[in-house]
Amino acid sequence: MRFFLSKFFAFLRKDIQTTLSYKFNLLLQIIFIIFIISLIFFSAIPSNDAGNGNSEFFKILVGIALIDFMFSSMSVFSREVRLAQMHGTFEALILTKTSILTILLSSYALTFSRSFFRMLIYVFISKFIFGVDITLSNIPIFFTLVVYNCIPFIGVGLFAAAFIILFKVGNVISFFVAIPSIFFSGIFFSLDAMPEYLVVISNNLPLSIGLDIAEQALLSDFDLGEAFPDLLKILCMSLLFVPTGILLVYYSLKEAKKNGNLNHY
Repeated sequence: MRFFLSKFFAFLRKDIQTTLSYKFNLLLQIIFIIFIISLIFFSAIPSNDAGNGNSEFFKILVGIALIDFMFSSMSVFSREVRLAQMHGTFEALILTKTSILTILLSSYALTFSRSFFRMLIYVFISKFIFGVDITLSNIPIFFTLVVYNCIPFIGVGLFAAAFIILFKVGNVISFFVAIPSIFFSGIFFSLDAMPEYLVVISNNLPLSIGLDIAEQALLSDFDLGEAFPDLLKILCMSLLFVPTGILLVYYSLKEAKKNGNLNHY
């Protein structure tokens, strides 16, 4: 564990130094976040129903934070593999003493930190500029639940990385997981008019489960015990997807070594 953490923070320090060298890009990201939040806020609150609009804005805000983490969880592994293959450094990476799994997980350090930073901006702008009723003491619980909810998507990201290693194509798996997850999450529109079986599917998707839990977590009357059945669903999906993803990554590496095309993309 100590070896893994040392590698993880080494990757994080390197990536942060690289990111901070592009200060103007950071400023643009903050401006973009403020613009998006403002757009959603004024679109979600009709002049004749401010209370309901505030609630709708709050739901969309939490949904955007979850989608941000979902895409980060799914895309970082496949992106790192693809870049290493395109630059011809992938084989050199896996020949080092550091395991490929450590390299992939460490590459998540900066992406996770960025998503965490953006989520802080979402919450504080909504609280102090737009006056959304958020319980600040529940923010650590909210962050923990968002990260926990995204663990199954880390497994999907490992599937995508294995797919790229084997077939040398783009991030197809993440695309086909992300689009249905967002569509059936109920973040941007109600699912009440949909058939019952689609509602059942929606209620068992990680993004939908995470939306319900995380939305409640920022309220003063949140009870973690009531969320336990949903948290158990996320745990079961995590135990299924993450180990399977790890096995697929090692299998894809074995096949790619056998075919001699580790560095091809």
